[in-house]
Amino acid sequence: MSAMGISSRYKLISAHADYRRSDFIFPRTQSSVLRDAPWERRLRPAYTWSEIGVYGVSAVTTAALLASVLF
Repeated sequence: MSAMGISSRYKLISAHADYRRSDFIFPRTQSSVLRDAPWERRLRPAYTWSEIGVYGVSAVTTAALLASVLF
């Protein structure tokens, strides 16, 4: 069979949609006034690894001292 014979027997269904770049860019949900407003309460900054290490070493040292005193 020729290619014409095969293509006329089988029907392919497909979809195509025109899209624009603006379809995927959404407007901000906050106004610029609200976005630039100072907040009453901010999250504290995350601890650095050295601060976490100091807390960990001090906790282990305290636990070891308590264990040596009690036992």
